[in-house]
Amino acid sequence: MHSVENVLIVGAGMCGMSLGVALKRTGLNCEIVEMRPDLTEPGTGISLQGPALRALQTVGVLDQCISRGFGYSYFKACDAMGNVTGTVDLPRLVGPNYPATIGILRQSVHEVLANELSKLGVPIRLSTTVDTLTQDDQGVTAQLTNGKTARYDLVVGADGMNSLIRDMAFGPEHKPRYTGQIVWRATVSRPREVECRHSYFGPTNKSGFNPISDSQMYIYAVQNVPERPRSNDAELPTILRDLLAEFGGVLGRARDEIHTPEQITCRPVFSMMLKSPWHRGRIIVIGDAAHTTTPHLASGASIAIEDSIVLARLFQSERSLNAVLDDFMHQRYERCRMIVANSELLGEWEKKPGTPNEDTVGVIAASYQALAKPV
Repeated sequence: MHSVENVLIVGAGMCGMSLGVALKRTGLNCEIVEMRPDLTEPGTGISLQGPALRALQTVGVLDQCISRGFGYSYFKACDAMGNVTGTVDLPRLVGPNYPATIGILRQSVHEVLANELSKLGVPIRLSTTVDTLTQDDQGVTAQLTNGKTARYDLVVGADGMNSLIRDMAFGPEHKPRYTGQIVWRATVSRPREVECRHSYFGPTNKSGFNPISDSQMYIYAVQNVPERPRSNDAELPTILRDLLAEFGGVLGRARDEIHTPEQITCRPVFSMMLKSPWHRGRIIVIGDAAHTTTPHLASGASIAIEDSIVLARLFQSERSLNAVLDDFMHQRYERCRMIVANSELLGEWEKKPGTPNEDTVGVIAASYQALAKPV
């Protein structure tokens, strides 16, 4: 037996909540602690591609997510003026009756997962995280910041790229590094003719938009900035409009809707790959805590949710905990390493156009082909 019956999950993001749903459905008891005071997810939209949809289907929440988002099965590449230069069909990994990809508000995904956890009776303790962890061969004693001390068979750090659990288990030297790019997103209205993601390749920057509902889409833009910028929120709309000045077409018209800081998120891009194994004794980190990826393949959420699905599935076996965790690493490490490395490579090529042997299309195609394989 793996001797795991109750699990503490640290972090109530997509990864942690997906794990809570998946573990509960396998018959394990779990609870989630989240340092934020509520489950409001800052940010605008997100693209969930085939692997993410497949993982959400596994935990039984795919239909709810699709109903709240905007589904499509192709995307269009455009020049700076919005002229379509190519259309790419996307694989439907969850069957012909489902879209290949959805655009959706991050907040909507969190609400779907939180509702499912509530139905299953999995508690989420807000404004709470771990103060100390003490482990032995039989379990882990967690002292929580709410004053509670409890004993768990396993502690899972799903607490993001600035993971406290990673620091506790592996030391504070493992930190994501700034890659020299920032990503902008701004929520605007969706014109009727926008039925899929569009990528615009301009003379200076790459941008585009992604529909997230019948009435909304978000604009995204990647900016090369060697040093992490510090901007006043009030300046963000002007900065972003100026950044998008080289684009026309639908994107150019949508740019004029950007007026308030509340529409915008502006985040520096980080990257990190924690060396294998991601576990120490009865403590393991998954998702962004183990592999922080840049957004160039739009696959960070996919591989994070996949971590949760695979870990929960492995606990259905009768093997020892060490065997389960070792198998988890065998199934997850190379897949996640490939996405982190290829995403970072695409970012480097964006920063240095004309790099010899640059093969953006080939790297993207190979990455998506690998992700399409069953997990």
